[in-house]
Amino acid sequence: MNKLGTVAFSIVALLLLIGSHAGSESELQPVVGLYGFGGAERGNDRGINGPAGAIGGTEVFGLYPFTETFGIQGGLLNQGGRGGYRLGVSAGPVYDYGSGKVGLFTDYIYQKRGSNNFVYLRGQWSHYFQNWDLVFSYSQPVNSVQHGPGTETITTQKPPPLCAESNVRKKSTAAPAINQLTGFARIYPTERIEVTLGLLVNSFAGPDHNKTGTGFGGVFGAAVQLTDWLLLRPVQGQMDTRERYRITSGLEFIWTPARKEKPERLLGEERDTNFALASVGSTFISDPG
Repeated sequence: MNKLGTVAFSIVALLLLIGSHAGSESELQPVVGLYGFGGAERGNDRGINGPAGAIGGTEVFGLYPFTETFGIQGGLLNQGGRGGYRLGVSAGPVYDYGSGKVGLFTDYIYQKRGSNNFVYLRGQWSHYFQNWDLVFSYSQPVNSVQHGPGTETITTQKPPPLCAESNVRKKSTAAPAINQLTGFARIYPTERIEVTLGLLVNSFAGPDHNKTGTGFGGVFGAAVQLTDWLLLRPVQGQMDTRERYRITSGLEFIWTPARKEKPERLLGEERDTNFALASVGSTFISDPG
Protein backbone atom coordinates (compact mmCIF):
# COMPACT_ATOMS: atom_id res chain seq x y z
CA MET A 1 0.00 0.00 0.00
CA ASN A 2 2.86 2.38 0.82
CA LYS A 3 4.54 1.58 -2.49
CA LEU A 4 1.28 2.26 -4.36
CA GLY A 5 0.88 5.60 -2.59
CA THR A 6 4.47 6.56 -3.43
CA VAL A 7 3.97 5.71 -7.10
CA ALA A 8 0.68 7.67 -7.26
CA PHE A 9 2.29 10.71 -5.60
CA SER A 10 5.25 10.55 -8.01
CA ILE A 11 2.93 10.44 -11.04
CA VAL A 12 0.93 13.45 -9.83
CA ALA A 13 4.12 15.41 -9.05
CA LEU A 14 5.50 14.62 -12.52
CA LEU A 15 2.27 15.75 -14.20
CA LEU A 16 2.33 19.02 -12.29
CA LEU A 17 5.98 19.60 -13.16
CA ILE A 18 5.32 18.96 -16.85
CA GLY A 19 2.18 21.06 -16.97
CA SER A 20 3.01 23.81 -14.51
CA HIS A 21 3.74 26.28 -17.31
CA ALA A 22 0.95 25.06 -19.58
CA GLY A 23 -1.97 26.37 -17.55
CA SER A 24 -3.08 29.98 -17.82
CA GLU A 25 -2.59 32.59 -15.13
CA SER A 26 -6.12 33.12 -13.86
CA GLU A 27 -8.01 35.02 -11.22
CA LEU A 28 -11.32 34.42 -9.51
CA GLN A 29 -14.36 35.79 -11.31
CA PRO A 30 -17.93 36.18 -10.05
CA VAL A 31 -20.15 33.38 -11.38
CA VAL A 32 -23.89 32.71 -11.17
CA GLY A 33 -25.54 29.65 -12.69
CA LEU A 34 -28.58 27.39 -12.86
CA TYR A 35 -28.42 23.66 -13.65
CA GLY A 36 -31.50 21.59 -14.52
CA PHE A 37 -31.03 17.81 -14.64
CA GLY A 38 -32.83 14.49 -14.92
CA GLY A 39 -31.74 10.87 -14.88
CA ALA A 40 -31.61 7.74 -12.74
CA GLU A 41 -29.73 6.42 -9.71
CA ARG A 42 -29.37 3.35 -7.53
CA GLY A 43 -27.75 3.26 -4.11
CA ASN A 44 -27.59 2.46 -0.43
CA ASP A 45 -30.21 4.80 1.00
CA ARG A 46 -31.90 1.95 2.90
CA GLY A 47 -28.83 0.27 4.32
CA ILE A 48 -28.99 -2.30 1.49
CA ASN A 49 -28.81 -2.00 -2.27
CA GLY A 50 -32.00 -0.04 -2.92
CA PRO A 51 -33.93 -0.18 -6.20
CA ALA A 52 -33.14 2.08 -9.14
CA GLY A 53 -35.38 5.02 -9.89
CA ALA A 54 -35.79 8.29 -11.77
CA ILE A 55 -34.56 11.60 -10.35
CA GLY A 56 -34.75 15.23 -11.40
CA GLY A 57 -34.17 18.69 -10.04
CA THR A 58 -32.43 22.04 -10.19
CA GLU A 59 -29.34 23.57 -8.65
CA VAL A 60 -28.45 27.24 -8.27
CA PHE A 61 -24.74 27.91 -7.77
CA GLY A 62 -22.30 30.78 -7.67
CA LEU A 63 -18.96 32.25 -6.63
CA TYR A 64 -18.20 35.62 -5.06
CA PRO A 65 -14.52 36.73 -5.05
CA PHE A 66 -13.26 38.90 -2.20
CA THR A 67 -9.88 39.29 -3.91
CA GLU A 68 -8.28 38.02 -7.12
CA THR A 69 -7.23 34.81 -5.36
CA PHE A 70 -9.75 34.23 -2.55
CA GLY A 71 -13.52 33.89 -2.56
CA ILE A 72 -16.52 31.88 -1.40
CA GLN A 73 -18.70 29.61 -3.49
CA GLY A 74 -21.98 27.89 -2.75
CA GLY A 75 -25.02 26.15 -4.11
CA LEU A 76 -28.66 25.31 -3.43
CA LEU A 77 -30.21 22.00 -4.56
CA ASN A 78 -33.82 20.93 -5.01
CA GLN A 79 -34.25 17.29 -6.07
CA GLY A 80 -37.17 14.89 -6.29
CA GLY A 81 -37.81 11.36 -7.44
CA ARG A 82 -36.14 8.23 -6.08
CA GLY A 83 -35.51 8.53 -2.35
CA GLY A 84 -38.02 11.35 -1.95
CA TYR A 85 -37.43 15.09 -1.83
CA ARG A 86 -33.95 16.42 -1.01
CA LEU A 87 -32.87 19.95 -0.16
CA GLY A 88 -29.15 20.70 -0.29
CA VAL A 89 -27.01 23.65 0.77
CA SER A 90 -23.26 23.88 0.24
CA ALA A 91 -20.66 26.59 0.90
CA GLY A 92 -16.95 27.07 1.46
CA PRO A 93 -13.83 29.11 0.71
CA VAL A 94 -11.83 28.69 -2.50
CA TYR A 95 -8.27 29.80 -3.26
CA ASP A 96 -6.95 30.39 -6.79
CA TYR A 97 -3.17 29.91 -7.08
CA GLY A 98 -2.95 30.77 -10.78
CA SER A 99 -2.80 27.31 -12.32
CA GLY A 100 -5.69 25.87 -10.35
CA LYS A 101 -7.93 26.05 -7.32
CA VAL A 102 -8.21 24.44 -3.89
CA GLY A 103 -11.17 24.58 -1.54
CA LEU A 104 -12.75 23.15 1.59
CA PHE A 105 -16.54 22.92 1.64
CA THR A 106 -19.41 21.89 3.88
CA ASP A 107 -22.27 20.05 2.14
CA TYR A 108 -25.63 19.71 3.93
CA ILE A 109 -28.53 17.56 2.68
CA TYR A 110 -32.01 17.31 4.17
CA GLN A 111 -33.87 14.18 3.04
CA LYS A 112 -37.62 14.34 3.62
CA ARG A 113 -38.06 10.58 3.92
CA GLY A 114 -37.07 9.87 7.51
CA SER A 115 -36.41 13.60 8.11
CA ASN A 116 -32.67 12.85 7.84
CA ASN A 117 -29.87 15.41 7.95
CA PHE A 118 -26.56 14.58 6.27
CA VAL A 119 -23.42 16.73 6.63
CA TYR A 120 -20.19 16.21 4.67
CA LEU A 121 -16.78 17.90 4.68
CA ARG A 122 -15.27 17.96 1.20
CA GLY A 123 -11.79 18.95 0.06
CA GLN A 124 -11.21 19.65 -3.63
CA TRP A 125 -8.19 20.38 -5.79
CA SER A 126 -8.29 21.30 -9.49
CA HIS A 127 -5.13 21.92 -11.51
CA TYR A 128 -5.32 23.38 -15.03
CA PHE A 129 -3.08 22.28 -17.89
CA GLN A 130 -3.16 23.60 -21.44
CA ASN A 131 -5.95 21.40 -22.82
CA TRP A 132 -7.00 19.35 -19.81
CA ASP A 133 -7.55 19.55 -16.05
CA LEU A 134 -6.68 17.20 -13.19
CA VAL A 135 -9.23 17.09 -10.34
CA PHE A 136 -9.14 15.28 -6.98
CA SER A 137 -11.88 15.34 -4.35
CA TYR A 138 -12.51 13.65 -1.02
CA SER A 139 -15.79 13.81 0.90
CA GLN A 140 -16.29 12.57 4.47
CA PRO A 141 -19.64 12.34 6.32
CA VAL A 142 -19.56 13.93 9.78
CA ASN A 143 -23.21 13.71 10.82
CA SER A 144 -24.55 11.43 13.56
CA VAL A 145 -26.28 8.18 12.61
CA GLN A 146 -29.51 8.87 10.73
CA HIS A 147 -32.55 6.59 10.51
CA GLY A 148 -35.28 6.01 7.98
CA PRO A 149 -38.53 4.04 7.64
CA GLY A 150 -38.33 0.29 7.09
CA THR A 151 -40.12 -2.97 7.75
CA GLU A 152 -39.35 -6.37 9.24
CA THR A 153 -41.12 -9.72 8.97
CA ILE A 154 -41.84 -11.73 12.14
CA THR A 155 -42.61 -15.41 11.68
CA THR A 156 -44.47 -17.34 14.39
CA GLN A 157 -44.19 -21.13 14.27
CA LYS A 158 -47.40 -23.14 14.75
CA PRO A 159 -47.71 -26.82 15.67
CA PRO A 160 -48.67 -29.15 12.77
CA PRO A 161 -50.90 -29.20 10.85
CA LEU A 162 -51.13 -25.43 11.25
CA CYS A 163 -48.92 -23.23 9.04
CA ALA A 164 -46.44 -20.67 10.30
CA GLU A 165 -47.83 -17.16 10.67
CA SER A 166 -45.96 -14.15 9.28
CA ASN A 167 -46.54 -10.53 10.25
CA VAL A 168 -44.94 -7.41 8.80
CA ARG A 169 -44.34 -4.42 11.06
CA LYS A 170 -42.67 -1.06 10.72
CA LYS A 171 -39.11 -0.71 11.96
CA SER A 172 -36.63 2.16 11.93
CA THR A 173 -33.48 1.36 9.92
CA ALA A 174 -30.12 3.12 9.78
CA ALA A 175 -29.54 5.42 6.77
CA PRO A 176 -25.81 5.07 6.01
CA ALA A 177 -23.60 7.89 4.74
CA ILE A 178 -20.82 7.07 2.29
CA ASN A 179 -17.36 8.64 1.98
CA GLN A 180 -15.73 8.91 -1.43
CA LEU A 181 -12.37 9.63 -3.06
CA THR A 182 -12.50 10.70 -6.71
CA GLY A 183 -9.86 11.52 -9.28
CA PHE A 184 -10.57 12.43 -12.88
CA ALA A 185 -9.38 14.36 -15.92
CA ARG A 186 -11.37 16.93 -17.88
CA ILE A 187 -10.19 16.89 -21.48
CA TYR A 188 -10.92 19.63 -24.05
CA PRO A 189 -10.72 18.30 -27.65
CA THR A 190 -11.95 21.73 -28.81
CA GLU A 191 -12.68 25.04 -27.08
CA ARG A 192 -16.36 24.13 -26.65
CA ILE A 193 -16.26 20.39 -25.92
CA GLU A 194 -15.39 18.77 -22.59
CA VAL A 195 -14.89 15.05 -21.88
CA THR A 196 -14.56 13.71 -18.31
CA LEU A 197 -12.92 10.38 -17.43
CA GLY A 198 -11.79 9.16 -14.01
CA LEU A 199 -11.86 6.67 -11.14
CA LEU A 200 -13.46 6.53 -7.70
CA VAL A 201 -13.42 4.46 -4.51
CA ASN A 202 -16.13 4.83 -1.88
CA SER A 203 -17.33 3.50 1.47
CA PHE A 204 -13.80 2.43 2.51
CA ALA A 205 -13.86 4.08 5.97
CA GLY A 206 -16.29 5.09 8.67
CA PRO A 207 -18.85 3.23 10.78
CA ASP A 208 -21.07 2.25 7.83
CA HIS A 209 -18.49 0.86 5.40
CA ASN A 210 -19.04 -2.77 6.48
CA LYS A 211 -22.75 -2.39 5.83
CA THR A 212 -22.54 -0.58 2.49
CA GLY A 213 -19.42 -2.31 1.17
CA THR A 214 -16.39 -0.70 -0.46
CA GLY A 215 -16.92 0.07 -4.13
CA PHE A 216 -14.54 0.83 -7.00
CA GLY A 217 -15.70 2.43 -10.20
CA GLY A 218 -15.51 5.12 -12.82
CA VAL A 219 -16.52 8.71 -13.48
CA PHE A 220 -17.54 9.85 -16.97
CA GLY A 221 -19.22 12.74 -18.71
CA ALA A 222 -19.42 15.05 -21.69
CA ALA A 223 -20.43 18.67 -22.24
CA VAL A 224 -20.91 21.01 -25.18
CA GLN A 225 -20.86 24.79 -24.85
CA LEU A 226 -23.75 25.84 -27.10
CA THR A 227 -23.37 29.57 -26.42
CA ASP A 228 -21.35 31.72 -24.04
CA TRP A 229 -24.04 31.24 -21.39
CA LEU A 230 -25.54 27.81 -22.17
CA LEU A 231 -24.00 24.32 -21.74
CA LEU A 232 -25.53 21.01 -22.77
CA ARG A 233 -24.51 18.04 -20.62
CA PRO A 234 -25.80 14.97 -22.49
CA VAL A 235 -24.33 12.56 -19.95
CA GLN A 236 -22.72 12.86 -16.53
CA GLY A 237 -22.38 9.86 -14.28
CA GLN A 238 -20.50 7.45 -12.07
CA MET A 239 -20.90 3.83 -11.03
CA ASP A 240 -19.14 1.29 -8.85
CA THR A 241 -18.73 -2.44 -8.34
CA ARG A 242 -21.53 -2.47 -5.73
CA GLU A 243 -24.03 -1.64 -8.49
CA ARG A 244 -24.45 1.89 -7.15
CA TYR A 245 -24.75 4.38 -9.96
CA ARG A 246 -25.98 7.82 -10.91
CA ILE A 247 -26.44 8.98 -14.51
CA THR A 248 -27.94 12.34 -15.47
CA SER A 249 -28.20 14.79 -18.33
CA GLY A 250 -29.22 18.44 -18.35
CA LEU A 251 -28.79 22.07 -19.32
CA GLU A 252 -26.61 24.57 -17.48
CA PHE A 253 -27.01 28.35 -17.67
CA ILE A 254 -23.92 30.34 -16.61
CA TRP A 255 -23.08 34.01 -16.30
CA THR A 256 -19.56 35.34 -15.71
CA PRO A 257 -17.71 38.47 -16.92
CA ALA A 258 -16.27 37.99 -20.40
CA ARG A 259 -12.60 37.07 -20.58
CA LYS A 260 -10.42 37.01 -23.67
CA GLU A 261 -7.57 34.76 -22.56
CA LYS A 262 -7.59 31.00 -22.90
CA PRO A 263 -11.19 30.27 -23.95
CA GLU A 264 -10.57 26.53 -23.51
CA ARG A 265 -10.18 27.21 -19.77
CA LEU A 266 -13.58 28.82 -19.29
CA LEU A 267 -15.63 25.64 -19.42
CA GLY A 268 -13.68 23.91 -16.67
CA GLU A 269 -13.14 26.94 -14.43
CA GLU A 270 -16.82 27.85 -14.47
CA ARG A 271 -17.81 24.28 -13.72
CA ASP A 272 -15.59 24.31 -10.63
CA THR A 273 -18.04 26.73 -9.04
CA ASN A 274 -20.73 24.03 -9.22
CA PHE A 275 -20.79 21.65 -6.26
CA ALA A 276 -22.74 18.99 -8.18
CA LEU A 277 -24.97 18.92 -5.12
CA ALA A 278 -27.36 16.60 -6.91
CA SER A 279 -25.17 13.67 -5.88
CA VAL A 280 -24.38 14.67 -2.31
CA GLY A 281 -26.10 12.62 0.37
CA SER A 282 -27.46 10.00 -1.99
CA THR A 283 -25.67 7.31 -3.95
CA PHE A 284 -22.34 9.09 -4.12
CA ILE A 285 -20.50 12.17 -2.99
CA SER A 286 -20.45 13.65 -6.46
CA ASP A 287 -18.15 14.95 -9.07
CA PRO A 288 -17.02 18.13 -7.54
CA GLY A 289 -15.73 19.64 -10.47
